[in-house]
Amino acid sequence: MTSIREIDIERDAEALTALMRETYPSAVVNVASFVHRLRTVPKRAQLRQWVTEVDGSVIGRADCSLTVFAEGSGIGQILVAVRRDQQRRGIGSALYDVALEHAQLLGVERLLANFHENDAGVAFAEARGFGLVRAETESELDPRTVTERPVGDLRSIASIDPRLAYVVDMEATHDVPSTEPFEEMPYEEWEDHVLRHPLFTAEGSFVAFDDSDAAAVSLLIVDHDTGRAANMFTGTRTAYRGRGHALAVKLASIEWAARNGITKMATYNDATNAPMLAVNSRLGYVPGGRRVEYLKVL
Repeated sequence: MTSIREIDIERDAEALTALMRETYPSAVVNVASFVHRLRTVPKRAQLRQWVTEVDGSVIGRADCSLTVFAEGSGIGQILVAVRRDQQRRGIGSALYDVALEHAQLLGVERLLANFHENDAGVAFAEARGFGLVRAETESELDPRTVTERPVGDLRSIASIDPRLAYVVDMEATHDVPSTEPFEEMPYEEWEDHVLRHPLFTAEGSFVAFDDSDAAAVSLLIVDHDTGRAANMFTGTRTAYRGRGHALAVKLASIEWAARNGITKMATYNDATNAPMLAVNSRLGYVPGGRRVEYLKVL
């Protein structure tokens, strides 16, 4: 028997973590981090989530909310994911319809879907009136193969006031290509989103200083059980770009990862961000798939 119900975080977390690993192959996630992400979504997002069960087993998921960092933009977010072995049975369509109804109740003018690019996902989105608006390149690296060493005044976030990392993150994020406008996140939300993330490592995340000013940051999440890590974010403040700080903090995180048993490290960069993609190529990152954003006007 197939049924759709609202999510029960504790009950569904293990199945939904497995689904996320399947639908986002490069994702670094475990049950604790999955639960943390759901519990720290701000209430203003008005997030609702559903799962599809078949004979008591969770096989699909749908989420719908307002975009968290672009209040008043008229943009909502939607996610639909179905286990690969259960696709082409109308499950995704049923979940989409439930989520779309919530989007309409929210009164959003545009709806944004973000997913790991695949033929079935693209066909599903295009059949419902979504069009491609942005793409990120997914790249992976074995940190043990990197011989270049970081230079400069580099300090782990564990050794400094984390508000310095926050300031860099907020300024640099404003310049990241984005479909929706970015509104600065309050420090308390950033603290929840980054510092309290179960896989975040303050020891493996670094800030580069330029004449005592915090100039660039690299935020790293790590799953020691699988030996995998991912760059949560790397960015440089506008006034300090072109000085090698992004390369330095990235190298510092790579060096830390190599010393701490990490064998695979992922990063995600806007497909138009030529300078950062050049840094990745220099370090030996191998491009893999893409994360894509598809937009629908309601």
